[in-house]
Amino acid sequence: MTNTQLTRTRRPLRPDFEIGRAKAAHGRAVQKEFLWRARARSALALGVVGAACVSACVTGQVVDGSGSSGETEVPSSGSSSVSMAGSTVAAAGSNATHPNGGAGGASGSAGHAGTTPQGGASGTTSISMGGASGSTAAGSGGVTSSAGAAAAGSAGMPATECSSKRGIAYAFDVTSANPDMSVLKAGVGWFYGWSNGPSANAKPAYPAMNMEFVPMVWGGGFNVANVEKQIPAGAKYLLGFNEPNFGASQGQSNLTPQQAASMWPQIQQIAADKNLQIVSPALNYCSGDCNQTDPFVWWDQFFAACTNCKVDYLAAHWYACTVNALEDYLTQLKKYNKPIWLTEFACADGGPYTPDQVKTYMLQATNYLEHDPDVFRYSWFTGRTDGIPNVNLLAASGQLTDLGTAYVNQLPARCP
Repeated sequence: MTNTQLTRTRRPLRPDFEIGRAKAAHGRAVQKEFLWRARARSALALGVVGAACVSACVTGQVVDGSGSSGETEVPSSGSSSVSMAGSTVAAAGSNATHPNGGAGGASGSAGHAGTTPQGGASGTTSISMGGASGSTAAGSGGVTSSAGAAAAGSAGMPATECSSKRGIAYAFDVTSANPDMSVLKAGVGWFYGWSNGPSANAKPAYPAMNMEFVPMVWGGGFNVANVEKQIPAGAKYLLGFNEPNFGASQGQSNLTPQQAASMWPQIQQIAADKNLQIVSPALNYCSGDCNQTDPFVWWDQFFAACTNCKVDYLAAHWYACTVNALEDYLTQLKKYNKPIWLTEFACADGGPYTPDQVKTYMLQATNYLEHDPDVFRYSWFTGRTDGIPNVNLLAASGQLTDLGTAYVNQLPARCP
């Protein structure tokens, strides 16, 4: 499908097509389960804590059709809290957090849940990138717990009072676009619909909801001038090709790394003309009809063929259902040294899963994504689809599912 046809929505695929995609997903699941078990054995041999993965750790891609388509500052006085894991140290002041992750600091005389009461003079706290270290002594009149010194935190996570990361992969090409956005907007700040411009139903709705639309050049065969006409004012980013390592029979853009690299100057022209930052092609593991099964091989070849190309962010998709698998995937993505957009993710491979299983994974995954400073944005797949059981965020017009309510209400809250 050419991009001129892509005022594109994710429409339900034919049943026989969905069966083929399900078989392909199963093949990827078997392949990736083997890889995860091998990694787990290696990690255990090295004594790496928590690296082993259960047999449910599988990865890949499933049918992706849709219904229709602070900065905070560190204050100088007040109360001081110390996280046992070293994940957040707010030195002096109430409701303060440190915006950067990294190694946690060790607490001194203040042991487990030790505090310095309001009004007590706080001790010394040295701040390093990625966390806090040093000691915090109780001030005069303050009290500390008797649990003793806390161990140094091993992996500090950033804490924020609000977030702009959370989005949804959904075109809103439905008559209920306005009420649907209305119930999502409290926690979801952006969306995309695999298209250059917003769908006809989404176009009048999203500005009033203070939601951001992100355009995409889905595949080859596009015309620069036509694309630019469809990109709305106020757009900030441009998403690159959608799953180009997947073959055309799987309904994806089917571009080799070399083909994608040869078209990238046109992507750069669109971005320059519209003042947009550029997000890379979005990939996932593939089996069946693929021009490359391994997304990392595809990316490596793309960047080798596109040495002077402008790529500001890296985009990826993920459908496995364990946070360990997600974390490992994101860790590998970081070798490209670019902020990450996870533009499709859900709980699908190895399923079907119950609503409670999907919800548990979603909450764990979003918590991880919010606290990983290398993740710039993420978007759940999807609003409504018949292709994957129990992943819908939306029910009837203007109504959230239980999963949707949990996604919208997940902390941190959306930034105004």
